[in-house]
Amino acid sequence: MSNVKIIAVTGGTGAQGSGVVNVMKKTPGWRVRAITRNPESEAAKKLAADGSVEVVRADWDDEASLEKAFEGVAAVFAVTNWWESLFSGKSQWESGDIEERHGMNLARAAAKMPTLEHYLWSTQPSAKRVFPGGKLETPHMDYKANVDARIKAELPELARKTTYLYFGYYPQNMAYFPLIKPFEYPGTGQYVQILATDPQAKVLLAGDMSVNPGIWVRQALATGSAAFAKYANVALERWSFQQMMDKWCEITGKRGAVVQVSEEVWTKFLGPAGTELAWQFKFGELCDPWAVGDDFISPEELAINPSEVMGFEHTIRGLASIGMFD
Repeated sequence: MSNVKIIAVTGGTGAQGSGVVNVMKKTPGWRVRAITRNPESEAAKKLAADGSVEVVRADWDDEASLEKAFEGVAAVFAVTNWWESLFSGKSQWESGDIEERHGMNLARAAAKMPTLEHYLWSTQPSAKRVFPGGKLETPHMDYKANVDARIKAELPELARKTTYLYFGYYPQNMAYFPLIKPFEYPGTGQYVQILATDPQAKVLLAGDMSVNPGIWVRQALATGSAAFAKYANVALERWSFQQMMDKWCEITGKRGAVVQVSEEVWTKFLGPAGTELAWQFKFGELCDPWAVGDDFISPEELAINPSEVMGFEHTIRGLASIGMFD
């Protein structure tokens, strides 16, 4: 009988999932099953052609398809995509309702697997829970946190073997996210990053998403029961937006500046996505959303090797090397 275990990676072609796949497919004792809604996509075909990854179709709205996809797995990395719903025309709260439904479908399907040893759920801290009474909402984060609470209340057996992963700000946003990336102000040679936040505000940085998610997942699995019912920040860095822009300028050789605007201006300019980002940034200004509590497990306890983790500078240098800022 084979001693190799299977980890199901939902969103296996996405930002977080692909990072988990990249590391876990090289981890002895594990085989990766990438779960995707569209196995015919170019990204999914590329994964399947790799030979070391099994690609399986499932629909986050179809719990039965998820159950089938999870058959025989020892671990599941679960992630949902709030932004996809928002960019398809849903409101922030409608997108949240969809995300919560998808999150619970994933959790219930995983909970039914008799072989499951470890569940890893990609989540976020919630402004609505930190500041009750409507003072501040962050639907992208709040509805993920709703899933945390419901796993604990409705699926206690699953909760006892769940690790909750908090992902910070993606450095890749400066290359791939149109709302965030710097753009050239015409005729000046100057690059501008427009943000509805204080340039000196610090945020948790997830680092290189092509590897860091997989490092934390691998180490949580290796840690086993000591990581159960614990939260972990997938990050070793906290930088201000000004620090990020300064480093971006140093690496790219371009002149750049962070320009702060109000929530109202950003909303007028970017619509609901601007509103959501402004609220998230405000959350980070009002408190430390990723403050470590008694229910956290540290990088040291997970035996994270800092030299293996790829931070902001490494990520931007890598993107620059392939011409993403040309």
